[in-house]
Amino acid sequence: MKHVCILTQSHLCRNPRVVKEANALHNAGFKVSILTTFSNEEQMKEDLTLIDDGIEYKGIENIIPGKTTKLHNLKTRMVRRIASEMISRLKWENVESLGYGFHKNLRAAIKEDADLYICHQEMATVIGCKLINRGFKVAFDFEDWYSHDLLPSANKYRPLQLLGKYEKFSLQNAPLTYTTSKSMADAFGSFSGGPKPEVLYNVFPWAEREWLDGKNKDRLNPEKPSIHWYSQTIGPGRGLEFLVSALEKVKTPVDLHLRGNCKSDYEQQLRSVFPTEKGHGLYLHGLVPHKELLSRIAEHDIGLATEEYTPDSRNLTITNKILQYLLAGLPVVASDTSGQKEVAALAPESVVLFRNGDKQELAISIESLVSNKNKLGSSKKMALEYAKKIFSWEVQEKKLIEWVKTTI
Repeated sequence: MKHVCILTQSHLCRNPRVVKEANALHNAGFKVSILTTFSNEEQMKEDLTLIDDGIEYKGIENIIPGKTTKLHNLKTRMVRRIASEMISRLKWENVESLGYGFHKNLRAAIKEDADLYICHQEMATVIGCKLINRGFKVAFDFEDWYSHDLLPSANKYRPLQLLGKYEKFSLQNAPLTYTTSKSMADAFGSFSGGPKPEVLYNVFPWAEREWLDGKNKDRLNPEKPSIHWYSQTIGPGRGLEFLVSALEKVKTPVDLHLRGNCKSDYEQQLRSVFPTEKGHGLYLHGLVPHKELLSRIAEHDIGLATEEYTPDSRNLTITNKILQYLLAGLPVVASDTSGQKEVAALAPESVVLFRNGDKQELAISIESLVSNKNKLGSSKKMALEYAKKIFSWEVQEKKLIEWVKTTI
């Protein structure tokens, strides 16, 4: 039995792409192990409910309070903090700033002696390059363009030149690389001068529709059009201020539901400018487990994907948000980023694009759906058709399994 080892640095409940890949490869007959960092006990418990029995799940660095000594936790966190400060203050880029326990993770990966490694996220990208230099076969799943992934204010602590160097090396030397969209693949090809990565859409299994609970936990008024947006964080730089401003121009009263972690000061900021006088309602919800998310999305009428043109990674990728809306049976109002234009071309009857930054276009896009029940109903029906035939994991995983078999 061939062994595939997946390297990442976050909990699986916050990285569903790793879960889907691990389960698909395990079901295809591979031995699968996952190496990561454990930082939250509740998330670790949730992780274990998401992966199939028989997959080895190992926390190479464990910094869960109470599960390791206070001294170990302090030392591990301080190493990364100091490494990040050295970038900010001295411009000295280093691998320790990429995650917790870089060298410990590298040693653990070597010990796995896998037939193929698949690397996710920043630290694993560098580890994967080290593994290539040791003669191992390594694939890279570029969920984002890490060296072009955040706004300038967040990049002061990140080793961008180091990341760019290892991204180029992996793209030029790995036997298999893949990413989330054709737009991203084209950009990677130009960036590295090497072959373009393959494309594996960040979709979810059609079978997850069996989890739908049919409940209304978010929505108070089923007769009033309801719009849903979600992310890990509700905060600046995500197009929400622009969205709220655009709602002033939407004549049909709607309820806007935002899901994610939100600080109270930002919630107050949103509510202070929200156009309640137009009859619109604003509701904020916390994160829910992955197995419940599709049910909560399906309560609503429209999904919003208000992605920005910057940073480059955000413009080029196709987020799982827009694809999960389709799986839930929701038409999507989406900004015209390169990645989302790709989805709209494949699902034209269920994705309405607006020019990013144009409030009038966004308002017209929303109004075109909420004011026309027949159009809204047809768009919902077609969303499910597109999800089943194109944007489902059952379609995409076949490509992954064939790539892995060929590479090994």
